[in-house]
Amino acid sequence: MRSRSIVVVLIVMLQLIIYSGTALARDILQKIEQTGKVTMAFREGSVPFGFMDEGGKWVGFGLDLGEEIHQALEQKLGKSIELIKKPMNPKTRIPLVANGTVDIGIGSTTITLAREEVIDFSLPYFLTGTRLLVPKDSPIADFPDLAGKRVGMGSGSTANIKGIERAMKAGIISPVCQKVLFEEHNKGFLGLGQGKIHAYFTDASILAGMQAKAKNPQDWKIVGRYLTYEPYGLLLPPNQGPWRDFVNATLIRTIKSGRFQTIYDKWFGEQGEVPLAMSTEYQTLLKALSYPD
Repeated sequence: MRSRSIVVVLIVMLQLIIYSGTALARDILQKIEQTGKVTMAFREGSVPFGFMDEGGKWVGFGLDLGEEIHQALEQKLGKSIELIKKPMNPKTRIPLVANGTVDIGIGSTTITLAREEVIDFSLPYFLTGTRLLVPKDSPIADFPDLAGKRVGMGSGSTANIKGIERAMKAGIISPVCQKVLFEEHNKGFLGLGQGKIHAYFTDASILAGMQAKAKNPQDWKIVGRYLTYEPYGLLLPPNQGPWRDFVNATLIRTIKSGRFQTIYDKWFGEQGEVPLAMSTEYQTLLKALSYPD
């Protein structure tokens, strides 16, 4: 009798494991079609990728890309799909996608091999590099000038943190600098303005946004060589091939149609929120992504 009970328990446990595995592997496109909802995570303090404008509206480059995917979903499924927006920051973005809380994360996230072990990424859609933001009268002009200084960076920006650590190990920054971590870039900029740090280190595109949104942009300057190159990708749950293919196909069609350039110019063009000329390398990347139909 006891043996039979043990067998029953084992069967139930096995069924639960199989069920939970099936739930985790549930096809996202099918789920969206069945529920009529798609959940996307965006940044709130990363200008111009995702932020609150003066009127309190959630806007940005990332949100516009999200809307492209939203519209493509409605066209593919032939019905209205509700777009649910969730906030994310450098610390929460990976867990939100990995545990299935959101279907996609759209912001300023560098594709790394380490992150690829936890989540999936779309094709790279943005290319930038890491530099420094300092006060206009700062003597810091490049990374060697950080020796012995306090340098701010995002606590969840592992690629940036490792970049600084490699620079210190290689002797580019010697003696070493002190890393000061902030949950969000806007908090890091506040710390820079308060003198808590001597420089803020992250991707040049984000630094340009921080400077552009400052009360007096002319009081700040972006300095230094590119310490690293940073290709951005959209964050996707792992093992979701059809969903990843759909997102990639939408990106490619957005690029080929010219809509991607329009969105880029809206936020990074001469009259945009953060004027930032598209580098030759970035232009080449977009051309390479223009796959034939």
